[in-house]
Amino acid sequence: MDVSYHKGHARNLGRDMEYKRYGHAGRPVVVFPTSQGRFYQFEDSGGVGALAEFVDTGRIQLFTLDGIDSESFFNKHADPAHRIARH
Repeated sequence: MDVSYHKGHARNLGRDMEYKRYGHAGRPVVVFPTSQGRFYQFEDSGGVGALAEFVDTGRIQLFTLDGIDSESFFNKHADPAHRIARH
């Protein structure tokens, strides 16, 4: 399986974000982590393996994204205005 790791600066967030791409072709499928999860969570929990046949045959291409909810919604120490601005 073709897998690539990417890290780039998100101007609107003022920070780097990470994601992985699985596959060389196919319909793009965007995978978000569960609450306070990371971009590698879907692979670690077996999701990528479960879809390997579809990825390997070029039917789909997975993009597993990072989340920032630990900096926004779940950041109980931040001011509510800051939390919603990060959301």
